[in-house]
Amino acid sequence: MDTSYNLVAEKCAKQMAEYQACVENNQSSDWPTICLPQSRALSLCADTAVPHLAEVKSECAGSIASYRACLDRNASKSDEEVERACTGLMRGVWECSERVMNEVKGR
Repeated sequence: MDTSYNLVAEKCAKQMAEYQACVENNQSSDWPTICLPQSRALSLCADTAVPHLAEVKSECAGSIASYRACLDRNASKSDEEVERACTGLMRGVWECSERVMNEVKGR
C-alpha cells in the first residue's frame, strides 16, 4: 500500500490535497457525502495515473470491502474505537496491496 499511496500522492497531489482539505474541513458534517466530488476526482486521477492500481483494486477487493464496511459500521464512534475495530482489516488491505505491487514489479 505504501508503494501505491506514494505513486498516487506523486501523480495526483492536487486532487489528494483537495480531498484531504475537504475531509478536514467537514469533520463535524457528513464529509463522505460532502467530499464525494473530490473523492471521485482523486479516484479518477489515480486510476489514470497509476496503471497497476486497477489490479490492486481487483485483487484486493475483498479486503478493501471488509475495511470499508468496518469504517461504515463504526462511523459514529471515536477515532480510538474505529482504530481498535478496523486496524486489523486495514493491515489486510496494506498486505494485499504490497503483495500485488511486488508481483507487478517482478514482471
